[in-house]
Amino acid sequence: MLTVFLLTINSLRFGLPVVTLFGTAPTVITFWFLIRSVTYALFPPHIYRRCDDHLYSMYQRLILFFFQNWVNVKIYLHGDYAEIFRKKENVLYISNHQSSVDWIVSNMLAIHQGSLGHIRYVLKSDLKWIPLYGFYFQQHGCIYVRRNDKEDLDRVQKGMKQVECNGLPVWLVIFPEGTRYNPVNNQYAIERSRLFAHDKGLSPFDHVLYPRSGATVAAIKALKHKLDAVYDITVMYNQTYDIDQKIRLAAPSMSEYLQGQTSELHVDIRRIEMNEVPSETDEQISNWLYQRFHLKDKLLKNFYDFQQYKKCETVVFNSDRNDKPIEIELPLRETIYSCIFLTLTTLPFVLSERGRSFYWKIWLFGTPLGFLSMHLFPCSNFHPIANN
Repeated sequence: MLTVFLLTINSLRFGLPVVTLFGTAPTVITFWFLIRSVTYALFPPHIYRRCDDHLYSMYQRLILFFFQNWVNVKIYLHGDYAEIFRKKENVLYISNHQSSVDWIVSNMLAIHQGSLGHIRYVLKSDLKWIPLYGFYFQQHGCIYVRRNDKEDLDRVQKGMKQVECNGLPVWLVIFPEGTRYNPVNNQYAIERSRLFAHDKGLSPFDHVLYPRSGATVAAIKALKHKLDAVYDITVMYNQTYDIDQKIRLAAPSMSEYLQGQTSELHVDIRRIEMNEVPSETDEQISNWLYQRFHLKDKLLKNFYDFQQYKKCETVVFNSDRNDKPIEIELPLRETIYSCIFLTLTTLPFVLSERGRSFYWKIWLFGTPLGFLSMHLFPCSNFHPIANN
């Protein structure tokens, strides 16, 4: 009986968030369609973009409700956290990539700056096939890219131009590795990364992959006059290193994270002024990016070497800064109202026969129409470009 009870609780930890996040998709897309329809003809473009940012922020707060308020994970920040929480600014956010939870980490930081709605991602193209949300992310200004596709650079550059012309604050999130560092299921990518570094006469990494510079180069060259800073983020999960065997383990997936299979998340933040970032040539930017990942690799090595990180009030594994981490918590009031609002506005869809019929028609027709739109308009297509 106890085993059944524990299995049920564990299933609810993951099942309820998934049902809620996907169950509210028709509600989110309906609100987006109404915002676009009303503002397209009656208001200037920046009004639409502000309304869309607000809707996106509401949806992301729902996500954060589950990934911070719902789970018991301690989150520690290291480095320049005080600087980035001081004021809103336009930033290029680059991070190592180990898990699908890494996407949520950018939300965890942005909400403390008041910039949650301004996040745009550079995403791998596979994610555009997520029903409804894949289309909505593109309309919000996210950029889909394919690995090893040289023609993709043109799409990235157009996407960066769209971001530049939008005129609103932006957090542009890029994971330069292009895929996850996963020593269990993606050993091929790790070996290929080491071979690539060796062929270039560079030191291979132990805890990150060699960064692909295409999107980062395009972002810096297109947005250098718009961006205030680069946020160089290193995400570190506990329980990803076997102390006895001295080997890396896979970082938790979203389902494992929601089920409590990690207890601590550490985030190192380096804020770099934009005028300190080289931007003259592609080679300069690529070399700069390599150096940033060289530092990430060193930081992760220190993190795993200092097993005292379990006592976060005393540990200093960041040897070049000697900073003490802080634990951050997200007040429930920051997420609960969005959670309640999106839940209540979804109820009319499911409580009446007509509502359920409309709900399933959104899934049935909205999904293929969204895919068709993304095929016809590969770049974000959310309003005529105008500077405001």
